[in-house]
Amino acid sequence: MKSINKSTLLLISTLVLIAIILPYLMVHISYLIAPMLILVLLTLFFVSITMVNYQTGMYLVFIYGCLFSLLSRLLGDMIPYGILYDLIILLTFIAMVIKVKSQKGFLWKTSEPIVIIQFIFYSYFLLQIANPNSVSIMAWFDAARFIILFLLFYVFIHLFKNKESIKNFTNLWILSGLIVAMYGVFQEYVGFRNFEYQWLTADPLRFQLYHIWGHIRIFSTLSDPSAYGLFLAFTGTGSLILAIGPGSFSKKSSYLGAALIMYFGMSFSGTRTAYAMILIGTVLFIIANLRNPKILIASFVLVMIFVILMVGPFYSGPINRMRSTFELSEDASMYVRDAKRIRLQSYVKSHPIGGGLNTAGNEGLRYSRGHPLAGFYSPDSGYLRTALEMGWIGLLIVISLNTAVVIKGIRNYFYLKDPQLKVYSMVYMVPFLGLSVAHYTQDALYQKPINILVMATFALMIKLKDVDTTLEGDA
Repeated sequence: MKSINKSTLLLISTLVLIAIILPYLMVHISYLIAPMLILVLLTLFFVSITMVNYQTGMYLVFIYGCLFSLLSRLLGDMIPYGILYDLIILLTFIAMVIKVKSQKGFLWKTSEPIVIIQFIFYSYFLLQIANPNSVSIMAWFDAARFIILFLLFYVFIHLFKNKESIKNFTNLWILSGLIVAMYGVFQEYVGFRNFEYQWLTADPLRFQLYHIWGHIRIFSTLSDPSAYGLFLAFTGTGSLILAIGPGSFSKKSSYLGAALIMYFGMSFSGTRTAYAMILIGTVLFIIANLRNPKILIASFVLVMIFVILMVGPFYSGPINRMRSTFELSEDASMYVRDAKRIRLQSYVKSHPIGGGLNTAGNEGLRYSRGHPLAGFYSPDSGYLRTALEMGWIGLLIVISLNTAVVIKGIRNYFYLKDPQLKVYSMVYMVPFLGLSVAHYTQDALYQKPINILVMATFALMIKLKDVDTTLEGDA
């Protein structure tokens, strides 16, 4: 029998020691000791593989973005989950820069309007530190984390180097959306786990907001019902377009089934804006395919289903809430939001550079107490928040960026030669258009993990042409 060498003996002794000490610490200190240890080990593991392969880091960012709210409810506030999210993006960006410098070099893409407008926006964002209307420098520093999204954009610029990389990320996105939807359905029919219900009832105001018409709005693994509903509307629409596009019958059936499950799960979120997103995206897709009989037939079926749901003699909480989305004249909450916008318009008109970052509403109370915009309210609209904090100049830049992305997506669809790449252009751009419209009623564009998909859309609209050219050259 061979003798055990010193390294093996040391490893066995360490594992035995951990097996003895860990249960003792969990009993006498906290049961969270084990999850924290596992989290530390996983962190070290993922840091290592990210530095070796930044693509893996990008997938990790997206998966973590879908799960960190669930982790925060399970583990409490022991970890700065939002900061960890930013750090993973930063680490992935660093790994990407190291990788590309040893190959072809960094791709700036500064001739693209989407990139030019982003440089203008983030430069303007940085200059907000000197906004004379601001009352707190710390408010700007907290908001400055937003710049991490620009790094994420460039990670996607380098990630989408061929059709395979686009397909892999898209499938990860759709699969994640399917899992999030299924967990939402689980919450609806089985119920919340103890730690979720404790989190829900810990704040009476939160419970009041989530409890509507005798039903608790579902949030699944995401931060709130709104983020859950918008994410599934975005992902479900992308999956539906993949089902209509080219591919085998089995793939089309899989994407269609995933889309239906996501729409079903979305219905329990109580987020009416999500229904509007789907309608806007569907209308654009139909207009872009007026010459395609197959897509027109599929669209006609979808329209008929929508009409039946709107006027059919059946009622439920989700269906009633969907119908109320398109009855704006009778919507009290929409009336309140419009009144709020009208009340704040005078400030926007008189402050072209805005009141400063993190000054409006509840965030203003937290970071900028004493500011005229601070108060016990939420701007609701992402565009309204931008107009209040960055002025009508900042609002104009944001709208210009969103418009440039949609125009680029439409041009891609009509000018690209590869049919699969044409579909990918619509898969990302169509739900983005719906999301950019939804930003009018909610702060929709930059919620986690939707902000990852937004940056992916910006990058993909630019890279599709390069990928198509590469394929033609190879032929």
